[in-house]
Amino acid sequence: MSYYAYTILECSYPELISSGSTFVNESHSELLKIHDGKSHFSTWKNTMDDEIIELSKKHPEETFTAECHWANEFYDRIIYYFEYRNGKRKDLGIKPGYMFFLIAGEIPSKEEYSAFINHVCKYLERLDIVKEKDGHFTLDKLNNKKDKHGYESRITITYENDLYKWTASRKGITCIEVSIEKKVPKTDSLKDNEYKTSIDENSEYDSLPF
Repeated sequence: MSYYAYTILECSYPELISSGSTFVNESHSELLKIHDGKSHFSTWKNTMDDEIIELSKKHPEETFTAECHWANEFYDRIIYYFEYRNGKRKDLGIKPGYMFFLIAGEIPSKEEYSAFINHVCKYLERLDIVKEKDGHFTLDKLNNKKDKHGYESRITITYENDLYKWTASRKGITCIEVSIEKKVPKTDSLKDNEYKTSIDENSEYDSLPF
């Protein structure tokens, strides 16, 4: 597990967590960027958790939401969701943070790649069940370990049309290796045979004396 966490922080008054704000200036975390009103931070361990709690105490009328995961975690990347209000933190849930890595082939278009990712994620979300008990969330890792016979299972999903075959192979819980194979165009064998037969028949007629 990495000692650094990646945190995305949001509130209804983004100036409180933007560059130049008191919170950012005094934080031990590094503000990486601001995108769509959300502030992205790199933080040492879970130190930002305490900082957000203190920030919510200073602004009790504001609700802060945070999305975070451990940096450099590829195989078992879990995204945690929290809500902070008036000095208190509430766990909202967790979900797998799937990451896709192209290992073979070339992506034909961004649109098709996006459709492929959405397709694979829908499959995996039905298999990776998040359970909640007494306010605590856990991920049910189906067949994540070897059984008593030494067998273990992996998930492979194919996605194809007449031109391309995409393959997604999962390693761990969230690492998805992608390969893309361009298919060889199929010829219409029936039409080819009909064309060949027609040529053969014409050749026979050409050899007749009349």
